Amino acid sequence: MRQTSIWSLVWIGLAASPLGWLVAEAVQTWTMRLPPIPWILPALLLFCVVLLWLAERMVRGWISERRFDQRMNPLRVARLLALAKASAVFGAVATGAYTGIAVHALGNLTVPAGRNRLLMAGIVVLVALAMTVVGIRLERACRVPPGQDRDRRNGDGHDDGGTRADPV
Repeated sequence: MRQTSIWSLVWIGLAASPLGWLVAEAVQTWTMRLPPIPWILPALLLFCVVLLWLAERMVRGWISERRFDQRMNPLRVARLLALAKASAVFGAVATGAYTGIAVHALGNLTVPAGRNRLLMAGIVVLVALAMTVVGIRLERACRVPPGQDRDRRNGDGHDDGGTRADPV
């Protein structure tokens, strides 16, 4: 599995921005209201960011200290790698889409609902950007430094059952 490119995430976010603006415009045209942004959205995203950050710290400590014990097996690291990649992409999409919604809300600052939508969209953009960054950090943490493969072989050249958490 290849490492996620920062530039691909930037392009994903840039592609999602006009789509977010178009969705906001369509909702406002059809319902004559600004699109709602529930307050629970940034709270849930922040909760996910904290969980990803804790996973990143756990994996980084496990690999850097070479603690190949039963608390963390290679399958768990591979699953966290997949979660990290998905979180980074989702964070980029959400950042772009809610940036588009925030730009759309700039045209409605004269009404309190417009200011509220701009504030909520800005908070979602910041938390989604944090999700992208933490997802990338978790993905990078799942990589085993070079030379780890030799350390897990025993004297007769056979694999001793150690772990390998290179990007899968």
